[in-house]
Amino acid sequence: MYKTISFGEVLWDIFPDYKKPGGSPANLAYHLHVLGNKSILVSRVGKDRNGDELLDFLSEKEISTDHIQTDSKQLTGVVDVEFKGDEPFYTIGQPSAWDYIEAYISILKEAKSVHAICFASLAQRNSTSAESLKKLLLNTPQNCLKVFDLNLRPPFINREAILQSIELSDVIKLNEHEYSMVSGWFETDSLAEDLLKENPKKTILITLGADGSAMHTSNGYYKESAWPITGKGDFVGVGDAFLACFTHLKLRNCAEDKILKLSNKYAAYVASQQGGMPEIPDELKNEMK
Repeated sequence: MYKTISFGEVLWDIFPDYKKPGGSPANLAYHLHVLGNKSILVSRVGKDRNGDELLDFLSEKEISTDHIQTDSKQLTGVVDVEFKGDEPFYTIGQPSAWDYIEAYISILKEAKSVHAICFASLAQRNSTSAESLKKLLLNTPQNCLKVFDLNLRPPFINREAILQSIELSDVIKLNEHEYSMVSGWFETDSLAEDLLKENPKKTILITLGADGSAMHTSNGYYKESAWPITGKGDFVGVGDAFLACFTHLKLRNCAEDKILKLSNKYAAYVASQQGGMPEIPDELKNEMK
């Protein structure tokens, strides 16, 4: 069993007609757990009803809440989700409890034996959580897989933190818009190639929406079409499901010509469901072993 840490926000996604537990790192932690890893979520909630409900939900899903801190001053995070067509748009509450995650000794000890650590850009919008993440990363083993999800959510775009995260990460996931924006920061038309020249061990993932996903490694460029989506899902957390499955398979040395196809298939199922943490059929989980 591989041990993973997901650092950052756990919150409620508030839809027009319902609410669902969410947050990119929380979604990752959930799917890494579902796929059979020892998944640790490092986050923070308020001492309020929303926080209690999140802790209850995670406990019901058998996800450890040992490293989810509680805050007596800040409220549990919420995100209002609206749709334009099938595309979700987010209004993210600020400040939230997850802006104030602390680097307790207990989680720093856990980090010393972790196989992968997953983190994103949004959780670094506040200096408290950003500094805690840096301490956590410094405590991971040298061979720990560092997975960075660039989830640009205006106005919370910290260019310096994003560039630092890209530099130290082994796996970097971006969507097409994010890839274009970061290419502009680097003033290049060949971002993936340039990053691989600096560090051939990196993997650059690009999610392409309805067109599937692509991957750049030192062994070449790979692209896989999206799987068909059945059901009336809300498409929330699809990228998180994709990245969690990819991380799970990467830890198990899945072949480069198979890993995108399997990750796309897993993500397509989540896209057909509501919320970022739906029940996953055993048949699908077994395919990812």
